[in-house]
Amino acid sequence: ILSGTNVPDVVRLASFGNLVKDKLLTNLDPYASAYGWTKWPQSQFDSTRLEANGTQRGSGSLYGVGPGFGLTGVFYNKTLAAQIGMTKAPTSLAGFEKLMAKAKAAGILPMVENGKDGGTGFILQNLQMDYAGSTAPVQKWNYDVKGATIDSPATVQAATTLQQWAEDGYFSPDVNAVDQTLAPTQFISGKGLFFASGNWQAPGIDQAASGQFGFFLFPPKNSGGKYSAMTSADTLAIPSKARHQAAAAAFLDFIQTNAVARQDTVKLGGIVPAGPIGASTPSTTAGSVVGATVKSFGTLLKSDGLVDFMANATASINVNAIVPQTQLLVAGKTTPQSFSTALQTEYTRELAQ
Repeated sequence: ILSGTNVPDVVRLASFGNLVKDKLLTNLDPYASAYGWTKWPQSQFDSTRLEANGTQRGSGSLYGVGPGFGLTGVFYNKTLAAQIGMTKAPTSLAGFEKLMAKAKAAGILPMVENGKDGGTGFILQNLQMDYAGSTAPVQKWNYDVKGATIDSPATVQAATTLQQWAEDGYFSPDVNAVDQTLAPTQFISGKGLFFASGNWQAPGIDQAASGQFGFFLFPPKNSGGKYSAMTSADTLAIPSKARHQAAAAAFLDFIQTNAVARQDTVKLGGIVPAGPIGASTPSTTAGSVVGATVKSFGTLLKSDGLVDFMANATASINVNAIVPQTQLLVAGKTTPQSFSTALQTEYTRELAQ
């Protein structure tokens, strides 16, 4: 489509592939300067920046923006939370662990999770970023920055904590057999206190049990620390052959800054809106999970803590390493150091192909 004769002015992309290298997309840097996007939290643009070679993400020129993002965090059951005296979201990792310990002691499963297809990997990445004290190490690894490695003390520590949570019974014994279809069903039915997942689950949870569940960002290691979360952009780009590039760029700015457009991003798109700090917050149903995800994204923007998923570091890293190695980890069949080394080994192997 982009190399044809009847090219659209705006196109939605899941990935860039060779489109930048083949000069089929418009460099948005001039528009970013003109509209002031350069003054917004820049982590929301990291995944859509590419070097001229079209393969190195996270730096270089801007080739895409979007109306909003998918967002990860932790859902919680308000009724079960009240039973253990949880009155607000935890603000530190220790506080989060304390709540899970109280739930376990009260006979409540601390966390429902889909270990079969990567949910425990979300937790591992959050822990890794907490222990690293920064999103930079994992983000550089995600984007294949020269010298980046995931085989680090922070990853080993994260793996140690995740394995300990499993040993302490914070997950169900069959966590590795639960997928992302079964996990939300179990959570909505009241099986556990927490469920670490993404805002794509929020509309279904609200529809099934309006007002009965909440959502918060995975807490930083220490209270007062910066929040970080895995996000994915709903990316729009302007083809290089587009006839109305300036109008297309104005539209991209509009959907991120106009109050009605931002409202439609939530209502029609089911995602949280991107944009500048201080932009209008879309209205949502009081007490809804969707509303909590929108509010949480505002907090995340203030921390400039948007980061890509480790699962996207290479085309097959999730299937070949992250999921199976995390399953071995929570089952107690590998060590934290072996886990960390295995991720880096597979990453190196895939990039060499």
